[in-house]
Amino acid sequence: MFPYLITFALSMTAYWFAATKPLKKRLRMVCLVLSILPPAILAGLRDEVLGIDWRGYGIDIWNVVTHTNSIGYALEQYPSIEPGYKLLCYVVGLISSDCHVFFFVHQLILVSIAVVIAYNKRRYGHSEIILVFYFLYMFNSSINIIRQSLALMLCMLMYALWDSQHRKRSYACLGLAGLFHTSAAFASFTYVLSFCKKIPRKSQVIIAPLVLIAIYNTVGSFTEILTKLIRLNVFSWHYIGYADQVGSVYIHKTDVVFQVGVLFLTYLIPSKNKNEPVCAQIFFFALTAIALNMFGNVTDVAFRVAHYFILPIAILIPRISYSSRDNQKACMFFTFLLLVRFFYFAYSNGLENSVPYKSALLGI
Repeated sequence: MFPYLITFALSMTAYWFAATKPLKKRLRMVCLVLSILPPAILAGLRDEVLGIDWRGYGIDIWNVVTHTNSIGYALEQYPSIEPGYKLLCYVVGLISSDCHVFFFVHQLILVSIAVVIAYNKRRYGHSEIILVFYFLYMFNSSINIIRQSLALMLCMLMYALWDSQHRKRSYACLGLAGLFHTSAAFASFTYVLSFCKKIPRKSQVIIAPLVLIAIYNTVGSFTEILTKLIRLNVFSWHYIGYADQVGSVYIHKTDVVFQVGVLFLTYLIPSKNKNEPVCAQIFFFALTAIALNMFGNVTDVAFRVAHYFILPIAILIPRISYSSRDNQKACMFFTFLLLVRFFYFAYSNGLENSVPYKSALLGI
C-alpha cells in the first residue's frame, strides 16, 4: 500500500509545481516529466504475479509476440485480442523481451495521457483532481485490465478533446481506443450524454427513476442482446463467455455507492452558483454508470463498461460551480469518495491482486 501512496504523492507534488508555480519553461517540463516517471517506474518494477489478467493471458501473448520476427504472424495470433495491444507488445518487444519494460512503457503511456489532460485543463483550476482520480481510481486497475486501461485513458482524452471543441481529434482518439479494446465503442455514448446538459433540473429528477426502472426490467434480456450482437460480428466471439454469467457475478455495490455519491454531489452545490450544464452532464454520466452496474448480476462486462462514464466526471468536477470555493469543496468531496473506494478495495480484495505491492527487483 505505502509504495503506491508514496509514489502518488511524489507525482502529485511535481505536477502541482508545474501547474501552479511561475516556473521557466524548461523547469516546468522537468516537473511534468517527474510527475510521470514515478508511477511508470513503480509499475515497471512490479512482479508478474500482480494483476490477475496478466497472469491469465498477458504472459502468453507477450511471449508469442516478442519471440517472432514477423509482425504479421504476431498480429495473427490470438485473433480475439485487439491488434493495437498486440502491436504495442511487438514494438516494445523490439526494445526488450523483458516484460518489465512493457509494464513501464504501458504505464508511461497511461500516466502521460492523464498529465496531458490535467495540464491542458489547468485554466479552470484544481486540475490536479484529474491525477488524483487516475491514481486512486485507475492506476491499480490498469495493472490488471492492461488492454482496457489503454482504451479507457484514450477515451478520457477523447472526451477532453470533445469538451475543448476538438471534434475530429476526439473521433480519432475513439477510433484508436477501439484498437486496444472493443468495449471503447460504448464510450461513443458520452457524446450523446454530453448534450443532456440542456435538460432542466426538474426533468432530471423525473428521468432518473424512470431510467433505473427501465434498466431493472430489461436486465434479463442482456444475454439475448449480447448473443445477437456477437452473431452480427459487432463483438468478437471472445465475449460469448460474458453472455450468461448469472450466479457467478454480482453487482459491485462499492462502485454503486461511489457513483451515487457523485450523483448527489450535483445537488450539494448552492443553486445560485451552480454551473447547470456541467452539473447536468455529471448527473447523467453518474446515472448511466449506476444503470450499467445494475447489470452486474448477469455479466461482469457491465462493471467494466461503467468506467467509461466515470472518466468525464473527473474532467468536469473543477467546473461544477461558478464559485472557486464551491469547486474546491466539490473536488475535496470527490477525493473523499475516491479515497473511500480505494481503501475499501485495497483491504477487502487487494485491489485486483495489486496489493500488497510485490517487486523482486526492489526486494519487496
